[in-house]
Amino acid sequence: MKKLLVYSFLLILFGGFLINAPVASAQACTELSADTMPACQSINTGDLGFQIPSLGDILTFIIRAFFVIAGLAALLYLLLGALAWITSGGDKEAITAAQQKIQAAVIGMILIVAVLAIIWTLEQVIFNRRICLGLSCPLTLPGVIEPKPDAKSCCACVSKDGKLGDVINSFVSSCNEDGTGLSTVGAL
Repeated sequence: MKKLLVYSFLLILFGGFLINAPVASAQACTELSADTMPACQSINTGDLGFQIPSLGDILTFIIRAFFVIAGLAALLYLLLGALAWITSGGDKEAITAAQQKIQAAVIGMILIVAVLAIIWTLEQVIFNRRICLGLSCPLTLPGVIEPKPDAKSCCACVSKDGKLGDVINSFVSSCNEDGTGLSTVGAL
């Protein structure tokens, strides 16, 4: 079962680099008439008051929170072991139990620091921030599926006065306020 989980994780993490899907082309939509296309709709994140987090942002937060919680738990366990030793009253069994708590906490802290050092080295030195695992830079998720342009991905930009403008592929372009299309391929 553990091997299956490890292999599944590795396939999800690195499998996307094996697939070389073509990038969606904005040219396929320009041949269509604006009158037959639905109007493009977008969400202005400035109106929401916050930016919508991506899956990579959420996973980065979870990974970083895990290490913070693990460090705090190890520190708390260390303090509990020290308190148990102080309050043992000279009882050999209580002292041994307290020593074992302290030893487990120290080993846990060493493991946390070692894992952080290994992951940081992988991100910064080995992969040169091209592949990030969520600690020193945001988690990068491989693009397994690239959308292909079709009639469903095309829409017509609408200007402020309500007139239809350029027809764009909504996967790789966005609309300006004047109804013209703005290519975002370089930003991806």
